[in-house]
Amino acid sequence: MILFLIALFMLGFTVINLMFLRSLAEPIPSPSTAVCIPMRNEERHVDSLIENLKQTLPDRSHVYIYEDNSEDSTYEKLILAIDSDERFTIFRGVPLPEGWSGKVHACHQLASRTDEPYLLFLDADVTIHPTFIDRLHHTLKKEGAVFISGFPRFPTSTFLGKLLIPMQHVLIAQHLPLFWRKVRHPAFAAANGMNVLMERKSYDEVGGHAAIKQSLIDDIDLCRTFKRHQKVTTLVQVSPYISCDMYASNQEVWEGFSKNVFKGMNESVGLALYFFFYYAIQLTALVSWVFHPTVYTIGSAIAILLARLVIDSKSGGRLFFLHPLSVVMYLILLASAVIRKWRQRPVTWKGRSYS
Repeated sequence: MILFLIALFMLGFTVINLMFLRSLAEPIPSPSTAVCIPMRNEERHVDSLIENLKQTLPDRSHVYIYEDNSEDSTYEKLILAIDSDERFTIFRGVPLPEGWSGKVHACHQLASRTDEPYLLFLDADVTIHPTFIDRLHHTLKKEGAVFISGFPRFPTSTFLGKLLIPMQHVLIAQHLPLFWRKVRHPAFAAANGMNVLMERKSYDEVGGHAAIKQSLIDDIDLCRTFKRHQKVTTLVQVSPYISCDMYASNQEVWEGFSKNVFKGMNESVGLALYFFFYYAIQLTALVSWVFHPTVYTIGSAIAILLARLVIDSKSGGRLFFLHPLSVVMYLILLASAVIRKWRQRPVTWKGRSYS
């Protein structure tokens, strides 16, 4: 009975919470925007990215790409894909200075070398709708914010990706009070670095990426920085207009999430224990009916799956039936990240090692 009531509460909170996730507004002509894309070892995405941006870039926007000393053919493919299109500028990377993480330094370089009044940071593996940038600008204005972000759709072909990548939407829907999304307190920071639009004036006032030099979760840490300076940030529903093909292999999925999952909790053991407890309850609800089928255990499992179905319907996902496996893998991932931090093992990403 208690498990059933907890599962119903989780379902109710999820449904009500998602009602406060604002959809993107209708498109309006966007102001001059620097579309900034850091790229390192992204040869897999070059052709699709450039082709997509050539078709979707608004009139007053310009694409700046920081080619961050790639070890593959990223630069050569960029030259061929861009050809003579003057809407694109490539910056060659400089050696990574000590004390900086790679992506943060790349974003800092992009911001420092551009002067448009708005900065839109995109990852190299996204695909955007022709109206996406214009809609994002209009929503930023309607929200009264200076920083806006959201979680895309996540098409993925890897098994581990199908389990873990959609959990990003689950974590937001079930743990971030979206009705407080604009509260100016770092505890309510939420962002997704795959797409972040911000006002340059505010970006400069908070210190930009230079204020978070060593961050491995640049999106959340930058959002926290904005909030500490009493700037209004917001999280919105972007998935109908942007998708992200994050990782090409199961190994990339594991390494990518391993560096973020505990960092995103500010490496708080207390928060980690809360998440362990929360999803252990979900897992119990999802399997208890197998061993002890009653109205309450079956109802508990249905409530948890319905909550995931609601999240998937909002985010464009279709894999709610894999939720039990997703929960298991998430708990294993979080446990391994906590243990790695306890053992002080470095994180490796894109050929670079971070302590």
